[in-house]
Amino acid sequence: MAATDDQKTHARLINWIMTEGPRQRSPSGLLHSFCLKMREAGVRVDRSTLGAPILHPVAKSSFVFWDSETGTHERWFTYAPDQLEMLKASPIHKIYTRGEPSSLRLDQQHQRDLYPIGADLWAEGYYQYEALPLKFSDDTYKVLTLATKSSDGFSEPDQRLIETTVPAITLVFEGFIARNTARTLMETYVGQRAGLRVLDGEIARGDGSSIDAVIWFSDLRGFTALAQSRSESDVLNILNSYFGTLTEAIEDQSGEVLKFIGDAILAIFPYEGDVHHAIARAEAAALKVVSSDAFQDDIKFGIGLHTGSVFYGNVGGGNRLDFTVIGNSVNVASRIEGLCSSLDTPILASADLASMSAKPWHSRGKHLLKGVTDPFEVFALKV
Repeated sequence: MAATDDQKTHARLINWIMTEGPRQRSPSGLLHSFCLKMREAGVRVDRSTLGAPILHPVAKSSFVFWDSETGTHERWFTYAPDQLEMLKASPIHKIYTRGEPSSLRLDQQHQRDLYPIGADLWAEGYYQYEALPLKFSDDTYKVLTLATKSSDGFSEPDQRLIETTVPAITLVFEGFIARNTARTLMETYVGQRAGLRVLDGEIARGDGSSIDAVIWFSDLRGFTALAQSRSESDVLNILNSYFGTLTEAIEDQSGEVLKFIGDAILAIFPYEGDVHHAIARAEAAALKVVSSDAFQDDIKFGIGLHTGSVFYGNVGGGNRLDFTVIGNSVNVASRIEGLCSSLDTPILASADLASMSAKPWHSRGKHLLKGVTDPFEVFALKV
């Protein structure tokens, strides 16, 4: 039996989704191209979204929005109390929780009044809204919505085509979510640059390379006494405030936090040739931190800066690896920071770094550093 025109259209669209969909750069690209393909097939889609709860340290859900006039943009939701109430009052909530679709003819008041979004879409000129569950392989549900400004809404052939594409869109979208989750986990626990290198295949012990970098090592002073005098929740809040402030300052200057070691931070400012710029970025981050009003008066810390060559890559044993930096320069930065308390200064650096800086560092004398044979001169930065 010869295929009907509708069947041919369905087959072409599914074939496109399965072959070209995964090649799109992102969920935004997938949704944009999908909606254009639907319009080419005669389905007037004027607005669409793809949404999914996500694994992320800040956001709880990600939505890609598309409309025929402005294209695509992405929004992340943290689900603050007001946002959570909005979600519960939307057709998306019952998809996430029960996998139940919604179909609203917005020109019929009793249907558009079912959800607050109905009145909003009707005011924007939409006539029909579809919210469809995308069932992932782990039995969770994500969301595809489609809306049209056609006064006829979506016809029965339109609905059949939409329903036919749902399994294919689900499969491709799940692939995007899986890759985004892997990237987010790598960036969250390893760091952005290191995470990308791991995802690109640097996962064998010893994989890595020698790089030049300004090394940052910072540590809270008197943390043991602080932990003994505060509740666990207070200590956790202090640590998170401290880590948050330092991480933001470092990343704002294109540095990368590699490790939280107890109450210490190891970070790098890599460079290729232009060491002066890397030093200036590290100094700017350090000065921003020590001038911050985010810390209580009894929160003290030191920052040690040094520059040199380090191995940047995988170290570890068996199936348990760590992507980090190792080398004498890292040890020296740590030892320099250890002098901040006895010299009562928040920022210290090596002579190598101070000599290449445009800022006025002044000598705080030579000191014996653990693991370093000769007395080592350190310099303080006026803050």
